[in-house]
Amino acid sequence: MAAEFRQWREENRTYLKDVIPLDTPYNIMIETSSFCNAKCVYCAHSSKNHGVFEGNMTMDLFKKIIDEIKKFPHKPKLVEMYMFGEPLCNPKFEEMLSLASKEQIAERLNFTTNGLLFTKERIDKILSTDIDTIRISLQGLNAEMYKKMCGVTVNFDKFIGNLTYLYEHRGKCKIRLKIADIALKGIPDGRKKFEEMFGGIADSIFVEHIIPIYSAVDYNNIDESIQENVMNGRENIEQKKINVVCHRPFYRLRIGANGDVTAACCDTSRDIYYGNINKTGLVQIWNGGANICSQNAIGKEKISAPCLQRLRIAERYYERAGFIRSVGG
Repeated sequence: MAAEFRQWREENRTYLKDVIPLDTPYNIMIETSSFCNAKCVYCAHSSKNHGVFEGNMTMDLFKKIIDEIKKFPHKPKLVEMYMFGEPLCNPKFEEMLSLASKEQIAERLNFTTNGLLFTKERIDKILSTDIDTIRISLQGLNAEMYKKMCGVTVNFDKFIGNLTYLYEHRGKCKIRLKIADIALKGIPDGRKKFEEMFGGIADSIFVEHIIPIYSAVDYNNIDESIQENVMNGRENIEQKKINVVCHRPFYRLRIGANGDVTAACCDTSRDIYYGNINKTGLVQIWNGGANICSQNAIGKEKISAPCLQRLRIAERYYERAGFIRSVGG
């Protein structure tokens, strides 16, 4: 197996306590499409009532987002061109990726896909850009498992052929594959078979714990072991207790296919709404609309509007943890 067995999460990370408030988000997610061609059993797309807008982002909106990102004082460290949906559902995706690459809007560009809509022609267009990483989420080791896991009929040989073509023509782009642990459950030597099948067509592979993220999904009806994965996380990171404060709102934004700007929570259907880029500039949304400062008990440091806005989001968690009496108090 040539591929490294490793999680997607980058391990060389910055302590937020040392850098917040940020004048520029580290990570911006652009939802080029909120449609999905699969209905994975553990995803909110498997529910008809997930409550998320479904549609393809228009090219005009994408161009506006590019212009807005360039107004930040610094480049984001990462722009990810996906979120709730399958990015390749948007027929303009390659054009959008090419524009983002040309405009150099971030230090790095990547996207996550299920890979089912890859063709050699689309792969060639994608790899002609400066894309840094393509992450592919797998749902099984054969067509039967794909039908069971996400309700789609897959020409599995053709699918593997496209992934092989992607890897062989990747250039400097990193190809990272992962598979859901529940897709391997009950398969004798499942992980070994996964490594043998995909270890030669990726730079890294991983088996991801599925945890109960989406409120619209009844995980107990899928696999009771999913609830047991909560403590150690979907990326197999061991922890002694559940974190009481979500870190994502302090460094990340999500721009939905309809222009909604949110905190990029894992549960997209219950994400925290900031505004809409069609009505308010992205920098203004990130800064909370006011240049004010406040005091809090964490290190007795002044907190500016961007951090204050995100502290309001996390207020109930901070109070529960006993860190502060109230936001700014």
